[in-house]
Amino acid sequence: MSKKIGGSFSAWDRYIRGKNLSLVPRRLIVQSWRTSEFSKTDLDSILVLTFEEMAGGSLLTMTHTAVPDKGAPHYKRGWRKHYWNPWAKYLKTAKK
Repeated sequence: MSKKIGGSFSAWDRYIRGKNLSLVPRRLIVQSWRTSEFSKTDLDSILVLTFEEMAGGSLLTMTHTAVPDKGAPHYKRGWRKHYWNPWAKYLKTAKK
């Protein structure tokens, strides 16, 4: 992933791709986001990650908007399976 606004990113062999729209170190990442399953007429979706300091740690909030209706359940499962569940498992073992 690029560290610059307007910089591109891709993941999973270009299945996911997009651009950084806004970056505030330690606070905010906003990206345009689409998969190879989006139709050519689908607009890019928008992924927003916010980071907040909290007592004892941090709070990460993700909002993913403008996802095509037909793919929304698939992407929701994908976020959990490929990102949130592995991340939770990592954090659980890292605390030991």
